[in-house]
Amino acid sequence: MTDSIVHLDEQDRILIALLQKRARMSYHELAEAVGVSPSTARRRVERLLDSGALKLVAVPCWSKLGFNLVALIGLSVELRRLDEVSRALAEMDEITWIAMTAGIYDIFAQIVLPTNEDLAYFITERIAPIEGIQNLQTIMVPRFTKSFEDYRLPLKPNPLYVHGRRDAPEVDEEEAVAR
Repeated sequence: MTDSIVHLDEQDRILIALLQKRARMSYHELAEAVGVSPSTARRRVERLLDSGALKLVAVPCWSKLGFNLVALIGLSVELRRLDEVSRALAEMDEITWIAMTAGIYDIFAQIVLPTNEDLAYFITERIAPIEGIQNLQTIMVPRFTKSFEDYRLPLKPNPLYVHGRRDAPEVDEEEAVAR
């Protein structure tokens, strides 16, 4: 099953950009920035939320919470146990996201832990007992250059990624967000 695509106009994109910068903006502030009424801003944001095109979530700053080790783990698993292993990993609090992948690894995940010592325990006592794992590779992340919360939806759709369209309107992103 595929999700239906939500088509965004310029005002939707500006609202998303504003909320990405400051998710707690009031509908009045959003309305002023976009040039619509507060009720229109509210309806648009609610439509984006209801459609699943937008999620407003709190993102923890791991290091401020004492989780100083971030690592990626790539796992090769018995393919007949792929779902079983993924579900077992998804239940672990230490794993912030998990994905089935195509390529050298079958599963990729991000983990957060307080210390390097905790990594050894996590791998040997939490991961190792899961049946079906054939190989595990740990990749330490000493620093993020750009993390997912830093991503900003472009105000102007890239014509290369708009199905069949190469005539996306020109939008001055800084001017639109500054409004």
